[in-house]
Order: sequence, then C-alpha cells, then structure tokens
Amino acid sequence: MKLDLKEIYNDYLTEIELTNKLDYKKKNPNKYYRASAAGHCFKKHWYSINGYEGASTGDDRSKRLLRLGTIVHKDIEKAIDWYNNKILFDLSSEYDVSFHTEYNVLIEELNVMGSADIVLLDSEKTASVLDIKTTHSYKWKMMFGRNKDPHPSRMYELQLGTYALGVCNQESVNPDSISLYLVYYKKDDSSMKYVDVSPVWMDNAAEYWVTLNETLSLVKEEADLPRDTLNVPIENWECRYCQFESICN
Repeated sequence: MKLDLKEIYNDYLTEIELTNKLDYKKKNPNKYYRASAAGHCFKKHWYSINGYEGASTGDDRSKRLLRLGTIVHKDIEKAIDWYNNKILFDLSSEYDVSFHTEYNVLIEELNVMGSADIVLLDSEKTASVLDIKTTHSYKWKMMFGRNKDPHPSRMYELQLGTYALGVCNQESVNPDSISLYLVYYKKDDSSMKYVDVSPVWMDNAAEYWVTLNETLSLVKEEADLPRDTLNVPIENWECRYCQFESICN
C-alpha cells in the first residue's frame, strides 16, 4: 500500500486554511482592517471587511510554500520564547527587558488590528519591532544582489510601520525611541539578513490608513467602489494574486 502523501498534505493545508479563516472571523468579525494588508489595494480591504468570501490562497504548490513560511515564523518565535525564558532570565530581571512574540496591535483611531512577529521592550521605554519575511531566491537577489530592483514594493515597510504605531500607542513609547527591522529568511538555503527600516514608515503607515478610512467611508455599497484611481490598485501585479479578483467590479 502506497500513501499519497502529497494529496494528504494538500487536504491538511486546505483544512488549516479554513480553520484559520474561521478563527480570524471570531477575533475580528469584519470590523477592523488587517495590519498585514497595509499597502494593498483599497478595494481589497473593502471586500474583506464587508465579509465577502474570497478565493483560496492559490494552487496546492502555493499553499505548501505559504505553509513553509508559517513554519519558519513559528520556529523563530519559539526560539525567541526559549531565549527569553532560558538565556535572558537574569538579564531580564536586572534590566527589565522583555520579548514578546505575536504581539497584538489594535489602533482604534485607524480601525486596524494585527500582530507583530517580535517586540522587544525595556524599562527605559525603548522598543524594537521585528517582522520576519520568508522569501525565494529571485526576491532575495532583487533585494540584496548587484542589480537591485529600482522600484521595490514598500508593503512590508508599511506593515512594519503599522505594528510600530501600535506598540508606541500601547506601551507609551516615544516614536524617537523605537527601532524597526525586517528580517529576511531565504527559503532556498536558510540565509538570513536584517534590514533597518526608518521610523518614517510609521508616518507613512498612518497616512495610508487615514486615506483608506477617508476613501472607504464614502462607499456605501459595492457600486460606489472607486475604479482606476489612486490606490486602486497600488501595485500593477496585485490583481493577479488577489482573492477577490473574480468578483471585483
């Protein structure tokens, strides 16, 4: 007897995707925008917050790739928790340093919620916010190779800026006392690189969410959605990967 492991794993990932959707609906019943979708097309936010059912995340191969990224995230977060509990016990006691994984962020005035991968806080009211990004070799080359992308997408920076805004608000941290980092993990060979991100992305994130709220406040029904205007879409490639592409008006 030969098990079809590929089919079993694909079915398992489909079940996980459904469970995650249900869990997210319980946590956020179509009220808040997703911080992880910062920088995305405004219409995508509208469909999501109004409870529209989007298509699946992609074919079976795409699901396996996404799952690999999730596994890496969870493993790094477990390592941080282990480091905090085992290695930094004495240091934390002396200097009041604490690490937080999956740090929940809620910014009521911007109507956005999410969770930062890793947040470091200390008694001096300084903080660091880290967001882990798994990537493939082509994306890595375009970011760190000799011929870098001259016009890279800035969605990751907007996401990180959003998390940092939430940390500052919730922990009473001065924006001048916070550090932002994107941590890239290359799936092909497990290489890792830190990228320092300017705190100015907190201002950029706030501007993005304010504009989003102002724009979508004018939309009462689907027919009112803007078309081919600023931020609809933001990136030319967005529609090809959007779960709402088949129903987008």
